[in-house]
Amino acid sequence: MLKLALMLSKLINELNGLAFKSTRKWSKSEKLFFFHRYSKIFSQIPSIKRGQLGLEIGLCGGIIAFYLKRRFELDKLYTLEHPLIAKQFSKKYLSALKNENIILKSCDLHTEKLPWKDNFFDFVVFSEVMEHLIPPKLPFVFNEIKRVLKPNGWLLVTTPNISSFIKRVNLLRGKNPTEFNLNLHKNATFGHIREYSMDEVESIVNKENFKTVKKWYFMIDENRNLALQIESIVSKFVPSLANNIAILAKKR
Repeated sequence: MLKLALMLSKLINELNGLAFKSTRKWSKSEKLFFFHRYSKIFSQIPSIKRGQLGLEIGLCGGIIAFYLKRRFELDKLYTLEHPLIAKQFSKKYLSALKNENIILKSCDLHTEKLPWKDNFFDFVVFSEVMEHLIPPKLPFVFNEIKRVLKPNGWLLVTTPNISSFIKRVNLLRGKNPTEFNLNLHKNATFGHIREYSMDEVESIVNKENFKTVKKWYFMIDENRNLALQIESIVSKFVPSLANNIAILAKKR
């Protein structure tokens, strides 16, 4: 865990403000949020062998991709981003990806097939992406992930939990439990179009012929305010009230 923490802290500082052409640097609270979020995700990633081929869908700021590449000393790593977002990446960021041998491809998940042949990857990380996609397109997206994965290749999915404590409280107060924002992120992708329960995510994954290996709830950003602190305490007794979901699955 100490190695993870040190590597992640260094990486967050290194990538701070690097990705986009016109991006301010992350604040102290934002860096702390990223540290908590990704340390929880990385602590659950299975061991990866150096010669294995992997894909991270949703590159954005690059924390997951750079971590995986360095932590497991991979020869190379593939990543995917929406074409309109990829066009906004800075030259320094693109140069850093190239130097790290992180190979970036552009693809609109709603309309395009993944640009790789069948049975190409040993693993795929699909973290905090599905909530940004139009729900009827999810079977197509997961079918594509299955297509490019090798038999017994693994898939890690993480996404916000629609059934979290705070969201249940908001619903009882007559409020929409998810953020309602029709603005485009980076003029390319929407905010959270739809969030899911654990059963829903597992059902979507299993329908595309994946077998669930492990599933769990976890908290991120639990120290930002009193409400999240309460949610974190409650989730220790009732895990399904935590604010995030993770499923590790294998292609059958």
